[in-house]
Amino acid sequence: MTDRHRQSPYISINTFTAVGGDIDALTAFQIAEMRDMSDEATAYGWLGNEVYRSRDGASLIVVTRFRSAEARESWAQTDRFRHHVDDLAPLIEDVTSVPVTFLAAHGDSPLAGDQR
Repeated sequence: MTDRHRQSPYISINTFTAVGGDIDALTAFQIAEMRDMSDEATAYGWLGNEVYRSRDGASLIVVTRFRSAEARESWAQTDRFRHHVDDLAPLIEDVTSVPVTFLAAHGDSPLAGDQR
């Protein structure tokens, strides 16, 4: 792995399907947890999240950014994050997490100035 790749932000797109279709409970839980974890996660290199609901209401999508893959891995090993995952489990039927690499942004994106 090159130094540039190691220092690139770690971005993942996480898609959650709620148990019984209860997307409102899942959304409320995730947003509350993000607020509660933000200070501690920031100390580990968390840069922020964006939360979306699919137009059909079937999925909750969370785009998560960390300073690096190593920062994300360090956060994932904390008791606080493991507690979050345990509390989240009863609310989700399925989750997919896809790490992505930033390529370009245009318009009013906060990443528009971060062209690589």
